[in-house]
Amino acid sequence: MTVDILLRNVQNAAQPEEIFTRMAYKKEYIAYIKLLHPDVCALPGATEAVEKLNAYKTYMDGLFTLEDDAGTMQIVDNQTIVFKGDQALLQKSLDNYNRLMRLTDASSLHFRQYLPKTLAWQGDELHATHTHRLVPLTHVTLPQEHVSWLLSRMFELVAWLHQSGFGHIGIHPESICVVPETHGIVCVSFYHLKPLGGKLETLAGKYLDWYPQITFDKKQAIPYIDLSLAQRTALYLLGDKSGNGVKLKRTCNEQLIDFLITPHYDSYATYDEYRKLLKIIFGKPKFHELKL
Repeated sequence: MTVDILLRNVQNAAQPEEIFTRMAYKKEYIAYIKLLHPDVCALPGATEAVEKLNAYKTYMDGLFTLEDDAGTMQIVDNQTIVFKGDQALLQKSLDNYNRLMRLTDASSLHFRQYLPKTLAWQGDELHATHTHRLVPLTHVTLPQEHVSWLLSRMFELVAWLHQSGFGHIGIHPESICVVPETHGIVCVSFYHLKPLGGKLETLAGKYLDWYPQITFDKKQAIPYIDLSLAQRTALYLLGDKSGNGVKLKRTCNEQLIDFLITPHYDSYATYDEYRKLLKIIFGKPKFHELKL
């Protein structure tokens, strides 16, 4: 790329993703600065372009260190996320992960692909690893074609958890990562996992307004909570960061939004109803390549 084309691209960019790619932005930033730095570039607007690049890099840095239920989660490479913070809560997440990994029925063995390959302490940090690239859903906005299959995966995950007798109680953009290359998801934290019917002790503080009111009235782990949080996460991915969704009817399929803002109580019935709805809306399933 020539200097003048790079300068024009930076000047015309409306958002960081138009200049940087997620997993290579640091190398790209260095390469672009070497070309546009005022000490080496005399083109008009170079100084302003460098300032814009610096601001965009700061934004991209923020995508890789996120606020988590226990403290922070840092994406250190394509396949590793490091959790730091409240040691007791991190240990609880690890204990719950190990509880799920001890399940050995056929369904549970299949759904291990929805869990980290490993979750283990390294010093005072909890490291989650996987065999494929992990991208947290935080700050991600996607077309409804992608959100539709992502929600299918979340419904599959919670249906398995409920079949196994557990409620996750913390489905949200930081707890779920998408695996773009396989069209899969990985759940990376388990702070609030409880046996169904069990008394709730903790909730995801950042997303308290996403929980249905019965959560606070009954303080009991029920399937409705996970289904509601999964629906809210889908609305977030469609562009409504509040998770409410009504305004999305102007830009998304109205039947899909109506489904997402309607309460659902049974995992398998909800998943079945949802798959039938997708067939009505989109027809025969098609593969949509996800580039992140």
